[in-house]
Amino acid sequence: MENQNDSGYAWYTLQTQPNYEAKVIEQIESRIKTQGLTEIVEIFAPEELLVEFVNGVKKERKKRLYSNYLFVKMHYSEEIHHKLKGLRGVVGFVGNRAKPTRVPETEIAKMKSQISSDTPKHKVEFDLESTVKIENSGSGFDGFEGVVKHVDYEKGKAKIELHIFGRPTMMDMSLNSLIQIKA
Repeated sequence: MENQNDSGYAWYTLQTQPNYEAKVIEQIESRIKTQGLTEIVEIFAPEELLVEFVNGVKKERKKRLYSNYLFVKMHYSEEIHHKLKGLRGVVGFVGNRAKPTRVPETEIAKMKSQISSDTPKHKVEFDLESTVKIENSGSGFDGFEGVVKHVDYEKGKAKIELHIFGRPTMMDMSLNSLIQIKA
C-alpha cells in the first residue's frame, strides 16, 4: 500500500478549462489562505522548459506537460469536491463523480523527476543540411558557421560540419549552443 493513503492524503487530477490552469491555482491558493482549506497540501502543474528558435533568435519558454490538468494532493471529501468544482475554470475531477480516481504517488514522482532537469528541451527541429551558428559553446568555435549533418535529440547533440583552414571538419556540438540561420 502506498504511504499517501496512510495520512489520508492522496493525489487527484483536476481538469480545467483551456488556459485556466494558472487562474485555478491562484484561486485554490487564495481559498487555502482565506478559508483555511487544510485538506489541500500541494498543487502540482508540471511544466517543462523549451528552447525555440524564432527568426534565428533563441528563446526559452515554459510549456505545460498536461494542458488543462492539475494534480492536487488533498484529503478528499464531498465538501472539498464542491468547493473546488465551484471555482471558475474548473471542469471537475477525473474519474467518477462519487469517487474520483487517485493518482499513485509513484506517477507523481515520475512527473517531478521528468521536469526536475535544468536542461531545457528543444522544440526546434534542426533541418539536415541547414546552416547554423555556434554560440556560447565554450569550445573556442563561437561565431563559426557550419552545416547540420546529424541530430540526436535524446542526447541534445548534433554533428556539425565546419570548414576550418579550408577543410571540412566534423564536430559534435550541444543543441543549446546552435542557432539555425538557414534551412
